[in-house]
Amino acid sequence: MARPTVSVVIPTYNRANLLKRAIESVLNQKFEDFELIVVDDASTDNTPEVVESIADGRIRYIRLKRNSGGPVARNTGIKKARGEFIALLDDDDEWLPNRLDIQIKKFENLDRGVGVVYGGFYYVSQQNGRVLGKRLPKYRGDVYKHLLRENFIGSPTLLIRRRCFKRAGLFDPKLKSSQDWDMWLRIARHYEFDYVYEIVAKYYVHGKQISFNMKKYIPGREMFIRKHKDIWKNPKVLSIHLSQMGLLLLIGGDPQKGIHYLAHSISIAPFNIENYQKLMELAFDSRSIEYIKKIIHFNT
Repeated sequence: MARPTVSVVIPTYNRANLLKRAIESVLNQKFEDFELIVVDDASTDNTPEVVESIADGRIRYIRLKRNSGGPVARNTGIKKARGEFIALLDDDDEWLPNRLDIQIKKFENLDRGVGVVYGGFYYVSQQNGRVLGKRLPKYRGDVYKHLLRENFIGSPTLLIRRRCFKRAGLFDPKLKSSQDWDMWLRIARHYEFDYVYEIVAKYYVHGKQISFNMKKYIPGREMFIRKHKDIWKNPKVLSIHLSQMGLLLLIGGDPQKGIHYLAHSISIAPFNIENYQKLMELAFDSRSIEYIKKIIHFNT
């Protein structure tokens, strides 16, 4: 059997009501040379029946014996992937039909030193399907220093050379949150990034309460910072992370710890204007807050 050009990995857990939309958005791609690997993280709902109801030979269904979390499910799919490129899609998100086509064409004109092509995405309300906003690509080339400061890449938009994972490793299941950010940073150490300046995906926002999983998100973010010495050894970069966590803790119902983080942020880099700018952006951009809420929800 010939190897497909792209391996698409969808990890899923108890989202049978949303999974079909994600699968169909892959099957409806203009570019058709792909395999779709659905990794069921031991769902207890009717996920197997949903997958079996879709008749398409490009679908490969893998069911884990026990619930192990999103990173393990993603890693399982990546290990089974046969394509030259790997694309990731969460079970509640959706691709636009041109997603793979324009990104494969982009890769055809790029140097092999480029490991990732990403794109823009819409924020969409899961409740009513309304488009809440959009995020377009900002950086290309050596994006490592930019990624130290912020995760500006939406996971449903990346097309990644499979060899990137062989060099950078897989998703870190030890992290309670920020696994995507950690993965992109590790790839960016070795490969350049490029983008297509188009919307290629829909990122659905559920409106989950941020306080619900804050006890997992903050320790995960702290572990992420400790893992990357280029963050915690740089006061200006560290101050950005501390102030963002401080704001999230204030919103999430832990004002004492939130104020502590904000004060620490100011004390280590009082004249870091970039920190204040990013903090104001986060405070007044409800879409960014919702983006973080969803990441927290996915990683628990």
